[in-house]
Amino acid sequence: MTTPKAILCSLVVLFVGNVCLATDLARFGIRGDGIHDDSAAIQQALDEAARTGGTVQLGVGRYRLDKPIRVPQGVTLAGVWEAPHHAEIGTGTIIEAYAGKGSESGPALITLTQSSAVKGLTFFYPEQKLPEPFAYPWTIQGTGMHGSVIDCTFVNSYQAIFFGPENNELHYIRNCFGCPLKAGVRVDNCTDIGRIENVHFNPHYWARTNAPNRPKWPDLSKYLWENFVAFEFGRTDWEYVHNTFCYGAKVGYKFVKTPKGTVNGNFLGIGADWCERAILVEHSQPPGLLITNGEFVGGKGAAAMMEVAASHNGAVQLSNCSFWGPADAIAIVAGKGMTSFNQCLFRNHGDNFKNVYTIEARSGDLMVTGCRFGMDSPDIRIGPDVDTAVITGNWFFRSQEIVNESNGVVQMGFNVTGNRPTKTTATRPE
Repeated sequence: MTTPKAILCSLVVLFVGNVCLATDLARFGIRGDGIHDDSAAIQQALDEAARTGGTVQLGVGRYRLDKPIRVPQGVTLAGVWEAPHHAEIGTGTIIEAYAGKGSESGPALITLTQSSAVKGLTFFYPEQKLPEPFAYPWTIQGTGMHGSVIDCTFVNSYQAIFFGPENNELHYIRNCFGCPLKAGVRVDNCTDIGRIENVHFNPHYWARTNAPNRPKWPDLSKYLWENFVAFEFGRTDWEYVHNTFCYGAKVGYKFVKTPKGTVNGNFLGIGADWCERAILVEHSQPPGLLITNGEFVGGKGAAAMMEVAASHNGAVQLSNCSFWGPADAIAIVAGKGMTSFNQCLFRNHGDNFKNVYTIEARSGDLMVTGCRFGMDSPDIRIGPDVDTAVITGNWFFRSQEIVNESNGVVQMGFNVTGNRPTKTTATRPE
């Protein structure tokens, strides 16, 4: 009797309406031995599935790709894992990537088209190494409406997932994990409601594998700190990002402007740990960025956990977020836009934190309400080019050290301190 497991491990399954047609892998020449190039054979299976829309189900094995492949409209390329893993390279459905070595600008390893998906796959680059890595194109790049990446592990991709720069809408990225080296998720030219949830990037997804060329932790940590951008958003209209995390990046969440435009969206329960910049906002749309219940940790040597650049003229709203760790400052705020902190916690304790302001506002508009300043250090500087500022209802540890140099409109009141007298100065404190 043939068991469901045996079918899963040895067959490509093509779904036609409500009928399941099982086709032997050998028909397409798919071997899954990690030695022979399976790219042409898998493409053939995908193209056959495209006639009606269906799923190409790969079983347990190591599928070598020397050439890029394309998932046609309405087709899913699936592996056997419903939850990503990283402990053992060689178990589950492993895509071993060789295509595009030496160039980051070539075609993606897998290109998604409208209503196509990849699911349940682990991606591994056997020739990747540190401290000097090889550049590779994106592992997955999507275009059109309803492209999906679900339950996938990106062990050591150079660049993992990109929806853009061609027009796309309603992309869906869920339950994806890994240790990308240069870029984790990038979004651009999304004109309607992309969704990203439960995505986690951490060095241990490569460092803890049994791969023979796994990197030394210091080499990997150094490279990520200097190069890795975990989540980057260009033009996207109402992006929804929930429960995402990264560790050890140069930038955790980066918001930029591209030729297609910039970003607005809802970012709930996001985290960035031990980053040189947990948040970097270069641009945003007028509707703004809504960042709620975030946790952000600046790594040792970071000047600030968050930066709003001089180029920014949109809106950034942070609510109920916690910032802590050995970075000097919490935020450097510039530009002509609005930045607000509401019900946030600040505990910065870098080597130089007593000589810098927790929040350094250089220009634009600033609101700080209901926040807790948890360290005995200079708290807020409102610079000469700040247009408006509202500082109300905050709690300050031991002293209230606020410098107001603005020529604009500034309102302050109803702030309290801990068990020592308040100190409000007109010049930078010694």
